[in-house]
This record gives sequence, C-alpha cells and structure tokens, in this order.
Amino acid sequence: MRKHNPWIGALWAIGVVLVVGAYSAGVWQSTFFYPPPGRPDPGPVVEFFQALADTLKGPALLAGFSTIAGLLFLHARNHARRATKKPSR
Repeated sequence: MRKHNPWIGALWAIGVVLVVGAYSAGVWQSTFFYPPPGRPDPGPVVEFFQALADTLKGPALLAGFSTIAGLLFLHARNHARRATKKPSR
C-alpha cells in the first residue's frame, strides 16, 4: 500500500482551483461586455470586481498552470526513480 503525500494533493487542488477560478472570472467578466438593452448599470462594486478579475486572471492562470506543470515533472521524476530502483528481496 502506497501512502500519498497530503501536500502534493493540496498543491493539485490549488492548481486546479486557480485555473478554474481564472477561467470562470474571464467568463463572468465577458458577460458585461455586451449587456442586453435595458439592463441597469452594474454599479461601482461590480465594476471594482470586474477590474480585479481583469487584473488577477492572467497571474492566476500562470500560477495554476505552473503548479500543475511542476507537479507533473515531480510525478515523472518519482516514477523514474521507482522504475530504476532494484527490487529488494
């Protein structure tokens, strides 16, 4: 039975949350580009969150994809290390 490192699981969760959150922020922000006629002005609070989403979605995507890429390299290294290890008897 192999034990899993909880920190690696947490990093996977953080990477996925960053990527999905950044993508969702971009989709949410795009709904305000072409509002339907008759929709009222969103107000200053929503405009603030739009600016915040626009500012943070790029770095969040970069950090999320970098975390996932680093974890893939870590898993590849661990697999190569286990594959070359001689079986102990």
